[in-house]
Amino acid sequence: RLRRLMPLPVAAFAPWGNAQLTFKVSGSNVTTDAATGNPVASLETIEVLAALKLSGPDWTSEPGVDTTLYRCNGRLLYPAVLDERITNGSKAAAVINGITGRFELVFDLEMKPVAYPVIRQSISGTFRVLGGKQLPPPPPPPQAP
Repeated sequence: RLRRLMPLPVAAFAPWGNAQLTFKVSGSNVTTDAATGNPVASLETIEVLAALKLSGPDWTSEPGVDTTLYRCNGRLLYPAVLDERITNGSKAAAVINGITGRFELVFDLEMKPVAYPVIRQSISGTFRVLGGKQLPPPPPPPQAP
């Protein structure tokens, strides 16, 4: 049986967090668009602190290859569990290791949700660099004599 732990403030996890993710999700309020008269759901911002490891995809530095996309995985630090409105494929504005970009969530479906509050929910996805510093490409393969 899992023991309930007291929630800790986000500052308690700051030394280990290298990823700030900002998700925009549908809120509970609905307004009417003045121009069209259509109902529009309000948006809420959900901030997430995570410890993520970036790993470059299997690309070479050949012309035309997208060198801005990285795989990443790790664990949530704060909150311990993602909001239920954040679903597989959700996108977030992100700063990972000081690099600005966009994170797209891919759920790890092997972990049992009952364990999330104790060991933190795992998180994985892709990270596309949109600005800021960029990781260097891998060195080219050695040339045959």
